[in-house]
Amino acid sequence: LMDPHEIAAAFEQLKKEGKVRFFGVSNFTPSQVDMLASFTRLVNNQVEISILKWNAFTDGTIDKCWQHGLIPTAWSPFAGGHLFSKPDDLRYARIRKTAKEIAEKYNAPLEQIYLAFLMKHPIGIVPVVGTSKTERLRSALKAVEINLTYEEWYRLRLASAGAEVA
Repeated sequence: LMDPHEIAAAFEQLKKEGKVRFFGVSNFTPSQVDMLASFTRLVNNQVEISILKWNAFTDGTIDKCWQHGLIPTAWSPFAGGHLFSKPDDLRYARIRKTAKEIAEKYNAPLEQIYLAFLMKHPIGIVPVVGTSKTERLRSALKAVEINLTYEEWYRLRLASAGAEVA
């Protein structure tokens, strides 16, 4: 049961006590963002976004982030590891094939291409990479150096959709 008055009061108290500086939400729908943002300042909405998971782009979530000035953070940017497995799935194979072609141009591993894909979006998606391996984190950080062209971005999007994207 979400009471926006109670949440806003708790946020304000925590901020006043110096325990937090900013507040964000996770997996909020567009209407939930609207509702809570009318009571308190939010800075982000952490949602599942990857080249495989497009709901946030089509259900109004990203649009609502734009409207309220929120930065979307993408949990599971590698789709729970599925981007590197499922060799018999045609969609995954299309994505990997296209990503490999682009990765060759940038001399980069696939994970950097998948992250660069998310970060190319003009809203400024921030991927949340979960790993206990320092080397993987260092590799992920290098994705910020890859600036995909719009054509490359749409090639990846097309590979995911399997059809022309309007």
